[in-house]
Amino acid sequence: MYEKFGTKVEGKEVTFQLFFPNSSQYTKDDKKPENYGLPEIEIIQVAGSFQNQIGQENWDIDKAPEMLKIANHPKGELYTFSTILPDGFYEYKFYVTFNDGVTRWCNDPCTKYSGQDPNNENSGFVVGGNKVENVKPIAKRLPQKDLIVYEMMIDDFTKYLINTDSNQPAKSRLDLIRDKIKYLKDLGINAVQLMPWTSVLGRDFNWGYEPFLFFSVEDRLTTIINKNNPEEAKKLNKLYRLQELIEALHQEDMHVIMDGVFNHAVVYINNPGVGFPYYWLYRDPKNSPFIGDFSKVFGFQDLNYDNQCTQDFILGVCKYWLEKYKIDGIRFDFTLGYFPDKSNDKGIYKLIKDIKEIEGLGENISLMIEHLTDIRYEAIDDMRIVGATGCWYDPFMYEAKKWGQQGWVDKQIERSMDTYRDFATGTAPVIYIENHDHSTIVNMIDASDFKIGAHIRPNNWFKTQPCAIALLTLGGTVLIHNGQEFGDEYFVPGMEASDRVSSRPVNWDKLDDNIGQSLFGLYKNLIKIRKNHPSLRSHNFEIQKLDESNKIIIYRRWGDGLNGQLENLIIVLNFSATEQTIDIPLPSNGQWKDLLNEKQIYQVTEGKLREQINSNWGRILYK
Repeated sequence: MYEKFGTKVEGKEVTFQLFFPNSSQYTKDDKKPENYGLPEIEIIQVAGSFQNQIGQENWDIDKAPEMLKIANHPKGELYTFSTILPDGFYEYKFYVTFNDGVTRWCNDPCTKYSGQDPNNENSGFVVGGNKVENVKPIAKRLPQKDLIVYEMMIDDFTKYLINTDSNQPAKSRLDLIRDKIKYLKDLGINAVQLMPWTSVLGRDFNWGYEPFLFFSVEDRLTTIINKNNPEEAKKLNKLYRLQELIEALHQEDMHVIMDGVFNHAVVYINNPGVGFPYYWLYRDPKNSPFIGDFSKVFGFQDLNYDNQCTQDFILGVCKYWLEKYKIDGIRFDFTLGYFPDKSNDKGIYKLIKDIKEIEGLGENISLMIEHLTDIRYEAIDDMRIVGATGCWYDPFMYEAKKWGQQGWVDKQIERSMDTYRDFATGTAPVIYIENHDHSTIVNMIDASDFKIGAHIRPNNWFKTQPCAIALLTLGGTVLIHNGQEFGDEYFVPGMEASDRVSSRPVNWDKLDDNIGQSLFGLYKNLIKIRKNHPSLRSHNFEIQKLDESNKIIIYRRWGDGLNGQLENLIIVLNFSATEQTIDIPLPSNGQWKDLLNEKQIYQVTEGKLREQINSNWGRILYK
């Protein structure tokens, strides 16, 4: 429902819309104030950069049009104002006069554009330009288990790709990603998970987990970077740039996953009107039914899923991106924050249920939750309860860190590597050895280089190789963080550090040195092997040998392969600093091929193979 609000443009006709839910959309009880859910509004006017087109001065509040209140909406009240405007990009805000005479500037909670002035966080709309419509979907969506996801922080991925030469074509950050699709295709990934692209306050660097306009793309990502070529017409195609990026990825059979932040919203308490509009559109923001403690509090202003209006609002956000932009899935951030302990009809439970009931989305929509509990494997049960298709799986990352950092190989490994244990058919763990929340795997393993912003090549980068082999040969949705594929290196401090959310640009120069080329070749080869062998994407896993003293792990992966033939793979990992000669147990005799090492072929007659395994390396034996 909420996806249909915001400023509506049909040809040259522009209709401003602002909706307020009625009392049927929120819960009343004795603990809430008498005015709970009531905005207490006398007049709403709309002002902005469009006013000079209707015979007024821009942002002149004295003459700004008053919006008409329509009270026949079944779920609330709708304020509207319509006018005719020429082509252009316009910014606006609502000027609200409350019943007691207090006034406040507020944004449009359902705006599809954010303004371009970082000092005045306005809403926006476009008349003319290329409209976002009929986005071309991916030809065939893959099931959750087959995805190899590239996690991309848009600012960091593109920072060193920016060319400010005035003779070069003017581009936005989204355009720069399009230029790198050939690179992603060469690597072999089949999905891109873009970290949050919705609008945040200010123009300082931000990971995107502080949203305030949920239907709007962050202006920083769509704005032309080349200041020497500021064509006004480019502004008209702001959101069309995201459509072009998604279509270009779809054309190469790459899924697009949105990182959705739906637990909280950001407001500046001491600066009335700045932040999530449905907080400030109420005379007393504490009476806003959209805000209130719901489950585990993350910070900022919690969205209150006890109220149907909040549930409908976030469902509308999801519908907008799924339907309008034909994205292929959503990664739900911090779902503990809207996961009620005793209810299955609110929060993330109901959100995923309602998304699955949206008509026309097609098959294999990925709905992955970041549900990081204190008890590591508890998230699996919660994922099943809410009906998600996957959940982030931290245990494997922490074990990989131990393997490389201390060379620890112990019994705990077996559970973390048995990634599919307790997962239902059709669901999958999202496995990784690094992500945006943590230091890179190279940095974590080379403990001597735990420095913020260390732009050096750590001495022990090669220790990550068996971790990468494990990552691409275990079951689940594989996630590769941007730059991981060539050993990009930096430190990320803990949750309480003031500089935790900082720019850490992808260092593309490292791709071209010997280490970068070696690791990129390894990841590319492992991805190819994974795609070619369904057993590596199956549930089937068994430890064959775990040698703690020599730091050796051998495990088996199997499944029904192509043409009904049984496919067997034995993976050997050597986490030690020395070459090891070991007996590799094999489930059957016959011809075995080493897929990792130049496809060497072995004729096995005694149910085992005696082989030398290089330090920090491995084997992928196939029959």
